[in-house]
Amino acid sequence: MGIRFNLPTIMQQAIPVLEKLGEQGYEAVFVGGCVRDTVMGLSIKDVDIATSARPEQVLALFPRCIPTGLQHGTVTVLHNGIPYEVTTYRTESEYEKHRRPAQVEFIDRLDGDLLRRDLTINAMAMYADGELYDPFQGIEDLRHKVIRCVGDADARFQEDALRMLRTIRFASQFGFSIAHQTWRALIKHRELLQFIAMERVFAELDRMVSGAAPQHALHLLSVSRLLLYCGTPLAAADKLGEAYLANPDSFKPFTQIHKLQHPDMRYAAMLMVDYLTTIEADETLKALRLPTARVNSIMAVLHMHSQLIMKQDEDLRLTWTNAVIQYGETAARGWLSIAQWDPHQVLHPYANLFMEWLDNMPALNLKQLKLNGKQLAGGLNQEPGTWMGRMLQRLLLQVALGKLPNEQEALLAQAQIWNIED
Repeated sequence: MGIRFNLPTIMQQAIPVLEKLGEQGYEAVFVGGCVRDTVMGLSIKDVDIATSARPEQVLALFPRCIPTGLQHGTVTVLHNGIPYEVTTYRTESEYEKHRRPAQVEFIDRLDGDLLRRDLTINAMAMYADGELYDPFQGIEDLRHKVIRCVGDADARFQEDALRMLRTIRFASQFGFSIAHQTWRALIKHRELLQFIAMERVFAELDRMVSGAAPQHALHLLSVSRLLLYCGTPLAAADKLGEAYLANPDSFKPFTQIHKLQHPDMRYAAMLMVDYLTTIEADETLKALRLPTARVNSIMAVLHMHSQLIMKQDEDLRLTWTNAVIQYGETAARGWLSIAQWDPHQVLHPYANLFMEWLDNMPALNLKQLKLNGKQLAGGLNQEPGTWMGRMLQRLLLQVALGKLPNEQEALLAQAQIWNIED
């Protein structure tokens, strides 16, 4: 008898699905991440089930089903309103372009299904009573904190090149080392990453950057140079990799990058290095297919940083205030989170002062100004025009600097003075 575990509630709720398949003579087990995380004592987000039943047999057995991916053997079974992906045991033939199997063959044996999976820690199964089935010693690799491919690592990476990124992601996520043979195969086949869609590359990278140990992922990506082999060149990956190899100590600030709470600020911090231009950073983010809103958010912080560095020898309060007005409060607070986190930042000594100035700004944008264009034109008895925007921006700067109260009467009075002087 194998090792038995107490199933978490989310898996217990799915037991009736396994039992119903079993009553009809089919084998059914829990597989994938839910098994791995149960063994590790981690919380579980979703439950996957594998079975010897064919897709049409699953569809016939359960009244509420969604034919999610019949060609791959997957049926989504709804039980008590909860969806469970039930996939037929299968093997996969030659892979097309190192990503997708050209043909899927349904089989009756669990061993064959587990053999096609990527890593030993993901190739364990669990029965309804909590007994572990572990033909590839995944539990031993968990105990020794090692990431290892199932079977032949060369074959696994040649079948699906995305597995190389998944290997690094799981190593960084759990703080594990990568087995020598698996690492050697990753280096050997890293050029195959060019066959993976950039959207899939980003999905894996984003999980690394957003995870508990982005610094570990960054180290492994830099040492392996894996991202240099993407289908679309990534300027930042090239330069960050070169910098790391030339001087590993230059990455010391990144060892604490997990302390930055927002994932986008982690990206910004990684791209906020003096040997990388904002143009290269922008090109890298777009090549990775980040959503436009996220690209804009990260780039606003980088542009603000560039402006502050360029004008650091000028009036600091004026420079900071102009930057806040131009790029907005969200970008300003994002930049501050990085400047306060990284003691190596040139402007780190001023971060708390910048924060104080920001917190005390009576207005940060034109919407907060107690004077609008119509009121300005009426107060100066002038026809509306482009001059209003320039005048309002000028007033906003004085208010933000604390040199002018944010009151309509005072704003109009100052506008009248400037109008006479101009």
